[in-house]
Amino acid sequence: MAVAAVISAVLSGVFVALLFGGQAEVPVVGWNGLIVDALPQTAMIALMSSLVPTLLTRRRTRRGGVAPLLTPSRWPAAIVLRIGAFVLLATMLAGGLHAALLPLGPLAWPLSTVFAGKILYGAALGMAVAGLAVTAALRDPVR
Repeated sequence: MAVAAVISAVLSGVFVALLFGGQAEVPVVGWNGLIVDALPQTAMIALMSSLVPTLLTRRRTRRGGVAPLLTPSRWPAAIVLRIGAFVLLATMLAGGLHAALLPLGPLAWPLSTVFAGKILYGAALGMAVAGLAVTAALRDPVR
């Protein structure tokens, strides 16, 4: 999970620099605002933080490197459906939280604050989604 957190944090920082690098402040609302930006950031982090750990964990359980958990997974077994569910759930929850909470603060945030916040958010989300994905994959039947 730590690897997913570090990778997600670094990618979040790179994208903040690419998207908002020339601005002193980043608006909260609008097409170039933080609320809208949270949706693709969340979707991409959820995708990568669930796909790669799921594939690696399934491979390790098949090869006997990791013992599977005995309780069955409640997530879909098909990887496309499972990863899609993770991405959709994370994006809906995070999008809703961003839309509900960000307007309560300033109308725009300094770039340095956005940079730090996006890195922390990316790390936390990557760690959470990877943990969920690994646990679900450990509950898959070994094939």
